[in-house]
Amino acid sequence: MLAKQCSYTSQDGEHQHVNIVVNPEGTIDVNILESKQHVTSEFDHVHFKDGRQGVNLICEDESCSAHKEICLTLSRRDALELCEVIDNAIKEYEQLMSDL
Repeated sequence: MLAKQCSYTSQDGEHQHVNIVVNPEGTIDVNILESKQHVTSEFDHVHFKDGRQGVNLICEDESCSAHKEICLTLSRRDALELCEVIDNAIKEYEQLMSDL
């Protein structure tokens, strides 16, 4: 079980570069390079919503004292890829837990 790193460019007007690390233990780390924003979310707090310019990725970090949220617009292809990476991480984790 290894973390999977993905790099995307947001589809909003700013075209920010985003690095995302999907951790098989159930978290996703999102780093927006230009604005130096970072959030770590559990899979349960990651949402995909259809938008005009693509798919909105919403990641909520409720572990910190102040509620933090990042909202990015990804291309449909990138959002589908990220969704598949998250689904695969969940399956790997479930398989590991059932083998123990």
